[in-house]
Amino acid sequence: MFRKVFLSFAMLLILATPAMAKDGTATIYGAVNDHGAPLVGTLITIIGEATYHSASTTTNERGVYSFQLLPADEYILRAIPQPVGVYKDGAANVYVGKGNEKEVNFNLKKK
Repeated sequence: MFRKVFLSFAMLLILATPAMAKDGTATIYGAVNDHGAPLVGTLITIIGEATYHSASTTTNERGVYSFQLLPADEYILRAIPQPVGVYKDGAANVYVGKGNEKEVNFNLKKK
C-alpha cells in the first residue's frame, strides 16, 4: 500500500515539474553599454502594449537589468542613462510569449 502511494506521488511530481518550470510568465533581460563599458544606474522602463503592464528598474554595477514574471505581450523598452542628457536614450520593441526569455541589449552613444 505504501509503495503504491509513494509511486503515485512520485509520478505526480514528475508530471508537475515541466508545468512549474513554465509558469506562463516571461522574462526580459539585458545590458546597457557604451562601447563595451557598462552604464551603471541606467533607468530601464517597460510597458506592455496590450496589457499595459509597466515597470522600471536600473542597471547594476555590470550594466545589467532584468524584468521577471511578465505577462506575455509586446513590450516597449526605454533605456534612459543617468545623468540625463549625456547619452542618447535607447528604445526597443520586443514580444515575449509565455515561458519565454528575451535578451535586449542597448549600446548607447554620447550626445
